[in-house]
Amino acid sequence: MNYILFDPPNIERFYPFALTRPLGEMRILGGTIKKNWEKIINQKVSYLTASHLSDLYPVNWESENILIPSICFPSQANLKKYGISSSECDLNVIQTKWISFKKDNNLIYKDLIDFIFNTQNNRFFLREKSTIDCSKKPFLNDDDGPIVIEEDVTIMEGAMIRGPVHICKGSVIKMGAKIYGPTVIGPYSKIGGEVSRCVFLGYSNKAHEGFLGDSIIGEWCNIGAGTSNSNLKNNYDTIKMWDYCEHKFKDSGQRFLGMYMGDHSKCAINTSFNTGTTIGVNCNIFGTGFPRNYIPSFSWGGPSGYKEYNIEKSIQTAKIVMKRRNVEMSFEYEKMLRKVFDMTANFRI
Repeated sequence: MNYILFDPPNIERFYPFALTRPLGEMRILGGTIKKNWEKIINQKVSYLTASHLSDLYPVNWESENILIPSICFPSQANLKKYGISSSECDLNVIQTKWISFKKDNNLIYKDLIDFIFNTQNNRFFLREKSTIDCSKKPFLNDDDGPIVIEEDVTIMEGAMIRGPVHICKGSVIKMGAKIYGPTVIGPYSKIGGEVSRCVFLGYSNKAHEGFLGDSIIGEWCNIGAGTSNSNLKNNYDTIKMWDYCEHKFKDSGQRFLGMYMGDHSKCAINTSFNTGTTIGVNCNIFGTGFPRNYIPSFSWGGPSGYKEYNIEKSIQTAKIVMKRRNVEMSFEYEKMLRKVFDMTANFRI
């Protein structure tokens, strides 16, 4: 049997992250959603996703296919309950089937924080073989959940880590860092300062002092030294956040919520982000004062105003950033970024 993960309806509510990847590429405790499904079914899966992502993430159709909504948590029970046998190759048709088929509204979570940090996912933790130089005296506390450290991870002197925390291959935890779980640090990231309940999808830097809480940071992001975000309002009320489906701010129902930062976005030193800030793909944020709570993709500027980030310059910078980690931007990836630039133009008006 061939297995395919398909993106759910209204995928816009998972923007800015689903602008540049299928939902199955999001990281949860234990790996990406896709990797966790592959562990369960013991074989590779492919994606049925948006057209602008299909060259990067091609679908593999065979004679017999089981389609799994990527919004479902990876488990044998969900595979049996929600897998759809299909020969259809049209995403809209599959999504319509899913809407009429699903009965359990609990599968559709209010936002990515609920989805990624659901504590039931602790069962997916796998202890990897790794070596920690105890002479460097890191402080590791797994009372509340395991600490998974993959290969080639560097944990510098005085780092303090309280599980559940998953640190992926090639990442660096800087001296004196304070990391509270549940937190996922994707591959080849650099983390310093204080981090609590965050997901770094990979290849991103928060290497200096400053607080980041209840936030999701995309790939190839850089957070300037001294940058912090608020994750709790002064009146302890629930937090409004930008809704990409309805194009307006909506109550998230969450009292703790930091910021979402899309791929390739960056901010200057000492930037202060308000509670519930959403930053799109490939933004460059700088200047004094609090930036807006919603910054459209390919924006350049700060509290004093924004302009459109030139697509050629943004891609040139992205290529330089990726090459620093020995990753060459593929033709398909560049094509995807250009399409996202076009798709998000109306938000910058």
